Amino acid sequence: MIRLETSIGGFPLLNPVICGSGEPVMTEAGIRAALRAGAAGVIAKSVNEQPEAGRQLDRADYVRLDAGGVPTTGRGVSLFNRSGLTQRDTADWFAAIAGIDREARPQGKFVAASIVFAGADGAVSIAAQARQAGLRVFELNVGAPHASEAAPGAIAQETDPDRLTGLVRRVRAATEGMQLWVKLTGLSSNLPALAIAAQRGGADAVCMMGRFMALVPDLDTFAPVLGTSAAYGGGWALPIVCRFLALTRRATGGALPLIGTNGVRSGGDVLRMALCGAGAIELLSVIMHEGFGGLTRVINELESFLAVRDLTFRDLIGRSADALAGYAEQPETPGRWREFVPPETLSETDSLA
Repeated sequence: MIRLETSIGGFPLLNPVICGSGEPVMTEAGIRAALRAGAAGVIAKSVNEQPEAGRQLDRADYVRLDAGGVPTTGRGVSLFNRSGLTQRDTADWFAAIAGIDREARPQGKFVAASIVFAGADGAVSIAAQARQAGLRVFELNVGAPHASEAAPGAIAQETDPDRLTGLVRRVRAATEGMQLWVKLTGLSSNLPALAIAAQRGGADAVCMMGRFMALVPDLDTFAPVLGTSAAYGGGWALPIVCRFLALTRRATGGALPLIGTNGVRSGGDVLRMALCGAGAIELLSVIMHEGFGGLTRVINELESFLAVRDLTFRDLIGRSADALAGYAEQPETPGRWREFVPPETLSETDSLA
């Protein structure tokens, strides 16, 4: 489908849909299922150097939430969970996914290694292992939402631009010849600055943004759902991500490739992130809700939208971001607020004004 083709910098993609890192792609079978479903690539389940991060998987738990943020036994629209990293030996895991990447390459697809950041030395060491395994893409995730709740030292977030530049520079040196994508946290209002910092360190692209930490009280037991705070994302987050994509595109002059994530549930959602500057999209929760067929559905919806309008995906990248204006640039509409308040707000005099 030529109309779906895109790229992240100089790295070509058959379509903009990438399966993000998570439990569905914690096995070779899951990775192959995502590729068969149509994903242009897969970010394999993450690793790091801390045993505590792997052991956290044994304490992982998950619940689906409905549109009101209430636990449901149905499909759900949001995933609320605490998670852990793969317990596979890193060298063994990278060898396995590198083998699938070699299989996928003739089809124009890829499998990437991912690390959830815990420390700079570990990140550099694991990045070097990914390169030695022959992988082509490495995702450095410095924004995992679980950092504040996990065992001390198991995972970390990086929200300081100067430190991020130094970290990315070191990982860049260890991944020479590979694509280096940096995934940023959603728990910062400074995302454009962090993106510029990653770019300065040598990142080929940034992915934004990670999920949020949240607390859901249970009205039957009055206890926290899952007993803890947990990571929370969903369609409600998509407009927030879109804004930060657009602001980052503006801050970087469109020179830094952007990957969107968090809140994508349909082909239309993919397009919304593209309009705000994303050249590709990572999605995972849709698989947790409806299986790998969710990837196929999203890709088909995207292709249908573009075909009906005789557009290509590339035609739409950044169009909303580039049209974004500020409040002071808008025309004056005196009294417009009156249309959005209850009638009791206005006195008889106000109503006639």
